[in-house]
Amino acid sequence: MVALRMSICAVVLLLAAAPLPAQTLERLLQERQAEEEEIRTMPSEVADPSFDPLTGRLRLPPGERVERLRFSQDQPIDPDHYIVGPGDILQLYIWGEFDLSYLLNVDPEGSIIIPTVRQLDVSGQTLTRVKERIHEAASAKYPGVDISITLTSMRNFTVYATGAVLSYGSQIVHPTTRVSDLIDKVGGFVDELRGASVEEDVDGKRVTRVHQFQEEPVSRRAIQVHRQDGTLDIADLDMFRATGRIQFNPYLRMGDVIHVRYRQEEMFAYGGVNEVGAQEFRPGDTVGDLITLAGGLSRGAPIDEVELWRFLPGSNETEIISLIPRGEQEKVLDDINGFPLQPQDMLFIRTRSDWQETPTVHIHGQVLYRGRYRIIPGETRLRDVIEQAGGFSPAASLTNATVVRMAARRTADPEYQRLRELQSISGLADMSPEDRAYLRTKSLERRGLVAVDFARLFHDGDEIHNILMQGGDVIFIPELVKTVNVTGQVKHPGLLKYEPHLTVNDYLLQAGGFAWRANQRDARLIRSQTGMREDLRRDQIPAPGDEIWIPAKEHFDWWAFTQSTMRTVAEALTLVVLVRSF
Repeated sequence: MVALRMSICAVVLLLAAAPLPAQTLERLLQERQAEEEEIRTMPSEVADPSFDPLTGRLRLPPGERVERLRFSQDQPIDPDHYIVGPGDILQLYIWGEFDLSYLLNVDPEGSIIIPTVRQLDVSGQTLTRVKERIHEAASAKYPGVDISITLTSMRNFTVYATGAVLSYGSQIVHPTTRVSDLIDKVGGFVDELRGASVEEDVDGKRVTRVHQFQEEPVSRRAIQVHRQDGTLDIADLDMFRATGRIQFNPYLRMGDVIHVRYRQEEMFAYGGVNEVGAQEFRPGDTVGDLITLAGGLSRGAPIDEVELWRFLPGSNETEIISLIPRGEQEKVLDDINGFPLQPQDMLFIRTRSDWQETPTVHIHGQVLYRGRYRIIPGETRLRDVIEQAGGFSPAASLTNATVVRMAARRTADPEYQRLRELQSISGLADMSPEDRAYLRTKSLERRGLVAVDFARLFHDGDEIHNILMQGGDVIFIPELVKTVNVTGQVKHPGLLKYEPHLTVNDYLLQAGGFAWRANQRDARLIRSQTGMREDLRRDQIPAPGDEIWIPAKEHFDWWAFTQSTMRTVAEALTLVVLVRSF
């Protein structure tokens, strides 16, 4: 550095004193360039970033070596908590009468060397303390100058994962790695696996390991972090997930051993919480902790009662502790949040189920304003909902309009399910005629369909069909269908224009009459409104959307029938002869 500056000053002085020959100037420039190249290629003890003495800036080598220096952080480094160790790189700046810059690399023994100053042992100390020691040493050597120390690059180090994790062993991490990050790196907890196979690298070879189903729950609230100095920290990842507070998810340090145990004790929350059921218990837990772990209260309904069921010591009997008695509205949840819990405690939070209910019905189809409408149970009727929806559109078909009660659709029919299972196993052969009729009827039934006639209600004013609505009801107003469908064995099957007062016979004539294979006896009229099949009569009047269905006659093989009959007669005559011979 000193030789370089002297060369530059010499060049400037010579140029200022007198004009130099062109050959002399060219030679000086070449010598300066050679010196720069020599400095750039000088070996350095620092493996990653290096200091450029010509520009005064840090020079980062290209490729993966740079990428290893870039660690993701969830917050700025806190020098009071950051522990310095081998591989960390600090930058020492000195400026004043002269400027100096040094990269201080913590070597594998935990020491740094400050050029022309001294060697310091810094491993295991906080970044704040290391900065103070470097500042003291540099100030003693260079008094009267300004000094600053910064952390330039963080190190990688090894930690160990053991216990109920998918892949135990050593892992390479960095100082901003938290316990949850390590758990992700090792594949998660063993109870998250469901009989899957995992590929791992073992001694440079790809090995597939099959992991079996693990029913025993793993502890996520008492993850042990064993430090090298003999201290023990506890990571509570369930509380971290529930609250987002990072103190429950600590940073890792060099040489840490993270041990995941199986869950030891549990507590339970029921009623008005978002996650009903078991939560892991830790000594010192309170009612407020349990509610937090359970995702908080499920709704904003006022608490009506809170009880704690607790097992008596050494028995299966329980005592009931009334934390908020029913009717004591002046007592709120904050008053009991600090109540201490014990293992196996069961907390019951009962809220008013009818608090601010918003039962609604959904109407779609041919109305002016489709969508969802709120109702008042016991008061709102069908006509009220239609009026809220702006009435029917001109294309509405009241004949085929329906109301479906979703609550009834969700109600199981055990007898129908039993017959369906019996049919899938042995068919209809083992069923009685009554069972077959019941199964056929239920198969055609539109479950949850409410018996209501829109035409009689809105055209004739029959208020019997102005039914009370229930939450979850679905009203469907279809578009008016102005056709009748003639299918099956007719000469010209297809859709025919609907005309009032036309009979089945009129539509059959328009379709060209029966085809030669028509089975007139089994012909049916299928009603679009109900889906029911009626025996076809020529004087029937179809409604819009109805279907006239003409099945085909079954093909009869007379030759096969004759052969079968002859065989039967021959077998009978043979039997008669044998009987008479005895």
